[in-house]
Amino acid sequence: MKILNYKTKNFYKELKKILDSRSQQNIENTDTIVKNIITQIKDRGDEALFKFVREFEGNSVNESNILISKKILKSYKDKIDVDVMNSFRISIKNTTAYHKKQKPKNYEILEDGVKTGSIWKPIQSVGLYVPAGKSVYPSSLIMNVVPAKIAGVKRIVVVTPNPSGNINPYILALLDELEVSEVYQVGGAQAIAALAYGTRTIKSVNKIFGPGNAYVTSAKKQVYGKVGIDLIAGPSEIIVVADNDNKPEWVATDLMAQAEHDDKAQSILITDSLEFSKKVLTSINNLINKLPKKDTIKNSLGNYGIIIILENLDDAASIIDFIAPEHLHLQNKNPDKILNNIHNVGGIFLGEYSPEAFGDYIVGTNHVLPTSGTAKFSSGLGVLDFMKRSSIVQMNSRGFDRLQKNVVDMTNVESLEGHKLSVKIRQTYKK
Repeated sequence: MKILNYKTKNFYKELKKILDSRSQQNIENTDTIVKNIITQIKDRGDEALFKFVREFEGNSVNESNILISKKILKSYKDKIDVDVMNSFRISIKNTTAYHKKQKPKNYEILEDGVKTGSIWKPIQSVGLYVPAGKSVYPSSLIMNVVPAKIAGVKRIVVVTPNPSGNINPYILALLDELEVSEVYQVGGAQAIAALAYGTRTIKSVNKIFGPGNAYVTSAKKQVYGKVGIDLIAGPSEIIVVADNDNKPEWVATDLMAQAEHDDKAQSILITDSLEFSKKVLTSINNLINKLPKKDTIKNSLGNYGIIIILENLDDAASIIDFIAPEHLHLQNKNPDKILNNIHNVGGIFLGEYSPEAFGDYIVGTNHVLPTSGTAKFSSGLGVLDFMKRSSIVQMNSRGFDRLQKNVVDMTNVESLEGHKLSVKIRQTYKK
């Protein structure tokens, strides 16, 4: 991990250099390949879709089997651990309770012949991308389906690659538990294109959610506008703020937990003690070989890991806002001052007994969070992402009379004669 001292003259320049080094390189070729996939599926529908699934996923699909059968969806029952499934049920319960609080309320304003209001409606159909392969994340299914259900989405579609012919049994169990039955065995950019533009076998949706590889991410960017998308997910990241009173082994595991996600994941420690940071590094070296993803952790921490040394941890707030991390774990002795002064962060974890893993799995908060600095303008996934708002205006003649001259005055400034006519014609009729 690279050590940066906040007092050095070029601190922010050096910090930015490391942050920028994580950005994707050579994406033009990926975008070109994805553009061709999208174009072919738009033009040729299922014919192109089935071709790409065979070519890229090694899975022979057709009209009769691309929709996963009820028999396959129910095939998990002798393949799962009951206790593990109960843990997932607790996650569903807590996630439901947390997200129910997010559902917005309609409102009206009445004022002298004018009624204005706002009404919320669920998006009618959404597509959820569920990755498969090296990493499988049943918990992400919970984080997407639960708020969609609370919002009232009627049609929830899941797409997931199935190259091995055996979908993870816990994915199947959660699909059953969450009552999602429209599930297609298709992945990659071809799945995103099918959800956006529709084919004979897959009806298009209104908005697409879920993480994926570079091709999935590129496809989501390219179909945006035809459909909505949730966010562009980058590699995972965390900032841990800890002082000399913390246990270095605990802090070490918090940093490694994010690093094991991806070679480009980023773990940052902010501390006021160089001595403590050295203890954390020693703990990492002692613990890392116990983890199966040790090579990924070493690559992540070696290339993108940072230790920032401050004289006063109160200065951490400005650095945190500059980075705008996905996760922030404040486990220093007095975190409130930092907490009250930060604005840009996805999820916040307070205290040494609140490791980020609890937010990933069980406490109910959503683990789909903004990355790569996008916490400066966006929030984690929630119920509102599955809804849309419409405004309502209703006026009687009294309200019209009260405001009509104001509208005419403003149309004159903007030279919109049609707008003015729609007001004047009513004035004439009333006379």
